[in-house]
Amino acid sequence: MKKIKHHFKHKLLGNLEGNAYACILFEPMWAVFGGMIFFYQPLYMKSLGVTEIEMGLINSIGAALMILTSFVAGPITDKYGRRKTTLVFDLISWSLVMFIWAISQNFWFFLLAALLNSLHKISYTSWTCLAIEDTAEDKRIYFFSLIMIINLASGIFAPLAGVLVNRFGITLAMRMIYFLGFISMTLMFIGRNKMTSETRIGMELIKKHNNLSLSEKIRDYKEAMIYFFTNKLTFLVFFIMLFTYLQNSFLFYQSIYLKDILGIKESLTSLVPGLSAVIYLIVYFLFMKYLTQKGEANSLVLGLFLNGLGILTFLLVRPQNYILLALSTILTAAGNIITITFRETLWSNVIGEEERAKIFAAGQGLISLFSVPAGYLSGWLYKINPVLPFLMSLILYLASLGISVIVKNIKENRPSKLS
Repeated sequence: MKKIKHHFKHKLLGNLEGNAYACILFEPMWAVFGGMIFFYQPLYMKSLGVTEIEMGLINSIGAALMILTSFVAGPITDKYGRRKTTLVFDLISWSLVMFIWAISQNFWFFLLAALLNSLHKISYTSWTCLAIEDTAEDKRIYFFSLIMIINLASGIFAPLAGVLVNRFGITLAMRMIYFLGFISMTLMFIGRNKMTSETRIGMELIKKHNNLSLSEKIRDYKEAMIYFFTNKLTFLVFFIMLFTYLQNSFLFYQSIYLKDILGIKESLTSLVPGLSAVIYLIVYFLFMKYLTQKGEANSLVLGLFLNGLGILTFLLVRPQNYILLALSTILTAAGNIITITFRETLWSNVIGEEERAKIFAAGQGLISLFSVPAGYLSGWLYKINPVLPFLMSLILYLASLGISVIVKNIKENRPSKLS
């Protein structure tokens, strides 16, 4: 039994310890349902009478609130600690929201859920700090790659959702999935909280912020922002974060596009995330070690190139052309796991320890600011022509690719300072 545990922890989990290990261990309890709900959510909303324009409006309002929650995430995380902040805001922004989604009846239920879900920006900041701050930099790549593979590969359960949709219909099936997700996530948050402990820097910052006056807290935040805007590498990596996050707004309508434009049955659209999940596992187990050796910047360039190629291929898909759809799915899936893994690792490693929570929060706030018009714009573009949101996604990936090449050149020219 000990040998099995040793192999699981040291081989499959990259020898992770402490908080990082605990976070990885519990992540599937969120990811399994996350993989199901987000792919089918637009169809669920549409079945309850929510229009594409209203979906875009909900996304934009949620993004607007995320601006506020993102900017306060850093100070809240530093004041109350990474562990406590993560527990409280995860229970509100995910457990409670899953329950609301399960009983939703119309636009107003989804709007309320979006308001509460915007608080996840706070727990995302605190959770990231909780997981990586006591983890060595060379181990963080394993943490982020495992988090990505768990979340992305959870799409392998999407066909199960497809079976439920086919058996019970989209509305009842999604209510069942949301309610089970509510139970799973609640147990996850409580269990993870028991297995983690406050980080070293977290304890120092709790003491520091308890003794700071309001003016000193403002000055502390100001210094972190100066670091953010004046550090060239940090600023460039942020733009990669921004563009790759924004493209999610334009890919939001993929499941509707598959059904309405390509004529694929609702129950069969789940095969797309199912195939993606298989590709995630293949890339992780066969290529991740090689990609890690090539370096985070080089691998990020490759990931973004595959993403762009995948979206371009998707734009060429026509009804009944399943081979081209499969190729697009494979390219996009491979690009996703590579891009997200090395984007998050690079972002974490270019930020100073004491500035981390505040810069994470500021970055998320700025992303949310730009996401406000993006959510509504994507719905408006889809209404004009269903192809347009995917074209915007391609443009954002190409812009990110160009910036990633600049980042790679900077790191190659100054390896001793930035590695």
